[in-house]
Amino acid sequence: MRMFHWALPLAVMSALVCAPAQADDGGGQVVVVTHIDIIPDFVKQAQPLIEQFVVDSRNDPGALFFTVITWTPTTNHFQLLEVFKNRRTFDLHVSADHTINFRNQLQPFIGAPYDERLYTNNP
Repeated sequence: MRMFHWALPLAVMSALVCAPAQADDGGGQVVVVTHIDIIPDFVKQAQPLIEQFVVDSRNDPGALFFTVITWTPTTNHFQLLEVFKNRRTFDLHVSADHTINFRNQLQPFIGAPYDERLYTNNP
C-alpha cells in the first residue's frame, strides 16, 4: 500500500474539474473520501479486509477510481478515495453485497465512526 500525503487533494480536485455533469446519466461524477480509523491492535485483521474491498469495488459498474491510502506514520488511519460515474452508480456500490459485508466485518475493528464524505461536480 502506497502512502501519499498529496493524493487526497489531487484526487478530489482532478475528479471535480475534469468531467462535466451529465444530467441524462444520473448527474455528475461523485467523489467519495472515507476516513477509517482502526483500533491499533486490530490493524493486521482490518487491513486485508480494506484491501480486498478496494479490489472488489474497482469492478463495480460506474466505479472510475478506487484506492486506499494511509497516513504516515499513523498507519491505523486509512482513507478510501473513490470516484463514481454518477450518484446512481455510487448508490449501487453502497448497496452491493460486498460493500455491506465489508462494513459489517470491519465494524469490530474501527475506533471512530465510519466517516464517508461525498463530493460532486453538480452545480
